[in-house]
Amino acid sequence: MTTITVTHLSKKIKKTFVLKDINYTFQSGKAYGLFGRNGSGKTMLLRALSGLIYQTEGTVAIDGQVLHKDISFPPSIGVIIENTSLLPQYDAFTNLKILAKIKKRLRMKTFDTPLSASVWTRTAS
Repeated sequence: MTTITVTHLSKKIKKTFVLKDINYTFQSGKAYGLFGRNGSGKTMLLRALSGLIYQTEGTVAIDGQVLHKDISFPPSIGVIIENTSLLPQYDAFTNLKILAKIKKRLRMKTFDTPLSASVWTRTAS
């Protein structure tokens, strides 16, 4: 099972923190979604998890391998950032489900309740 562990992740642009002290563990077999106001850091977090940006502080580890230290990019990741034009008639979550089904990575049967005000998850069974 793949695990992505985010530990004390912060990203500062100029003098402003766009992410500050994020701690969370993501597990394979689940599809995660983020929600929040414009400018709350959702896109920056996805960019950090996918190796597209360097964080100011903290670590992102994939199965214990630290991103940008032990590995350059995650070995396998499915993420849609900003644009759902893969199949424009579907929302981002449906696009991810279709991609997961193609790769035989995820079977969606049950839906969990929100984990917090800013992170929700849907689990595979």
